[in-house]
Amino acid sequence: MQRALILAVLAGAAGAASAEVVAYWAFPGTVPAANANYIIGWPIAADVKANAGPATLDTDANKYDGSSAPTAVQQGAMQLLTGDVLNAVSPFTAGSGLGMRNLNITGGQQNLTEGKSIILTFDASNYQNMVLSFAERYSATGPTTVSVSVSSDGVNYTSAGSFATNRNSTFSVRSVDLSSFTSINNDSQIFAKITVTGYNTGSNGAARFDNIKVDGTLIPTPGALALAGAAGLMVARRRRK
Repeated sequence: MQRALILAVLAGAAGAASAEVVAYWAFPGTVPAANANYIIGWPIAADVKANAGPATLDTDANKYDGSSAPTAVQQGAMQLLTGDVLNAVSPFTAGSGLGMRNLNITGGQQNLTEGKSIILTFDASNYQNMVLSFAERYSATGPTTVSVSVSSDGVNYTSAGSFATNRNSTFSVRSVDLSSFTSINNDSQIFAKITVTGYNTGSNGAARFDNIKVDGTLIPTPGALALAGAAGLMVARRRRK
């Protein structure tokens, strides 16, 4: 009986350390038929979230302004395009993906998304050791670099790394470990930016993101830690005997 109790406590402690979805954006809808003239509801709410606090996705790039006959610039930088199943969370399947486009317009380059970001805000109360992952694809003249940064106040961001893009128009998964940023552990409002740079000058180009996900591990409660500690002592005593 004592052995069974020890194993149960240790198994529970191990289970608490497994990764769980903190926030996830699937973009599950179909691609709009009038792809250049529709309104995306900003900010975009997460399709899955672990906590009661807000989990939203926004952008600092320009957005469709609602004009009835928008120019290319008025259409904005953000579009819903065909998505993928990579990095998807069950039961979600391929729907839309979020596109960020640059524009080359007669008379001068329109840098609609050069240096612009997708901005995530989410509640990570009771979570630590977070990992941001997403499916990504880039056109041949799209950005050469994608960067990730994090913040606890939405103003002061710290880089989590800059990475070369594939630029081959096929989806792949990017995973960025945020576990070293201990200041965002157990925080009820965290901000993370996905920023693109390096579009070809004088050319159209695009980036596309889908199944954007933040995973984390639950922070053990003091009671669980005490039980795990007691189980460890019991195991040690039994070994000494």
